[in-house]
Amino acid sequence: MMKKTTFTMTIDVLKQKIISGEWPPGSRIPTLQEISKDLAVSVSTVREALRTLESQGNVSIEHGRGMYVRNDPLLLEDPTADLKELGDVSLVKLLEARLLIEPKLAALSAEHATRSQVKQLRALADSMVNQMEEGGPFLDTDLSFHSLIAESAQHPVLLRMLESIYPLLSEGRKQTNTLPHMRTKASNYHILIAIAIEERHSEQASQLMHSHIYDMLEALKK
Repeated sequence: MMKKTTFTMTIDVLKQKIISGEWPPGSRIPTLQEISKDLAVSVSTVREALRTLESQGNVSIEHGRGMYVRNDPLLLEDPTADLKELGDVSLVKLLEARLLIEPKLAALSAEHATRSQVKQLRALADSMVNQMEEGGPFLDTDLSFHSLIAESAQHPVLLRMLESIYPLLSEGRKQTNTLPHMRTKASNYHILIAIAIEERHSEQASQLMHSHIYDMLEALKK
């Protein structure tokens, strides 16, 4: 069995804080920076973990006010519960699922992303290139990039669909990153996708995302 990623472990730790009562219902959650320091993980990982918990009904993120534990946290309602039965799902099937959802999200992001989100997407893409050149890990950056595209698309149903398979996607990315030249190609695609979104070229953003995922799919089939 593959080890859990930092992302999934962070989700587990934060959820346990709610279950144990350390963060009681209705209480305000510490800042991203405080949690990041406490857990020794990146701020982006904490942010995405909390977004996942929000989609599961455990927390409420109120922009300008803070983050809170819901008064009725749905701790037993895990949208990935059914997917856990698919522990042996093939990476090909995962990529096929991404191919159906993410190009559309990229197109919608080009239409709806705020200036702040566009700027952050480009920063994440640039960061991934730098991490590549330094030979360091970039899984968290990769996940944050795709998650931000999904969020900025402003389509809650598609966002929820993608979030429901995040644990599987994070494991899948660790495998695809080992494919020949895939790390370099992925970082280049991220730059191009970020530029297409910045320039509001929705069709181009969709095509680039499709090519990015399709390249991985074809490499696996060889």
